[in-house]
Amino acid sequence: MPILKTAMAILAIPVVAAGYVVVMGTTGACATCASIMSSVTGGSATVATAGEAETEPSPGPAGSDAVVEATGMFAVPLLDLDGQPATLAEHAGKPMLIEVWATWCGPCRKVRSIIKQHETELSQVATLVGVSVDEGGPAVVRSYLAKGDGPRMLEFMVTPQFRAAIAPLDTRNTIPKLVYVGADGRIANLSHGVNSPTFMLGLLRNLGSTGAG
Repeated sequence: MPILKTAMAILAIPVVAAGYVVVMGTTGACATCASIMSSVTGGSATVATAGEAETEPSPGPAGSDAVVEATGMFAVPLLDLDGQPATLAEHAGKPMLIEVWATWCGPCRKVRSIIKQHETELSQVATLVGVSVDEGGPAVVRSYLAKGDGPRMLEFMVTPQFRAAIAPLDTRNTIPKLVYVGADGRIANLSHGVNSPTFMLGLLRNLGSTGAG
């Protein structure tokens, strides 16, 4: 009489919630930049991410006793254009629009042109930031910016910590990338290519502010 064997298989299927709907205006990721980006991107995923990094609290707006804690993207280490360590802690409490760009990237210049055209409206609702991935370092970026035809933005150089902070939402190895950060320092959206000014303004206004000016 044959022996009947009974086996129970328990399948554990992890559910990954990664659906991201990005409403974009004119798209235009730099098709020729992907291979260059592979040589300048990377970095360790063991550094603090946007949800983990913290620094000392930042003063609230002038005339207010409020103190805004600089967490998330406000606390991620960057390098200024002198090559010195820096963060965006002093801008905590107001949404940020961060362009990840390079001086050699055509679509990045298109994004900067749009930001310049709408600089007044954008700067009223968000801090405008550029994070360059130029391999030539700060000198190359300073030389490019010296032309004076771009928008007024806070300019920094990329760091491994910054790459790690945006990595969970960064699905494409291209630039420009536009990172939309809420007043609490959390990334609300990351899109690739060129966004329309309507989209930029609409999303940033929806992110709101904790009162920082």
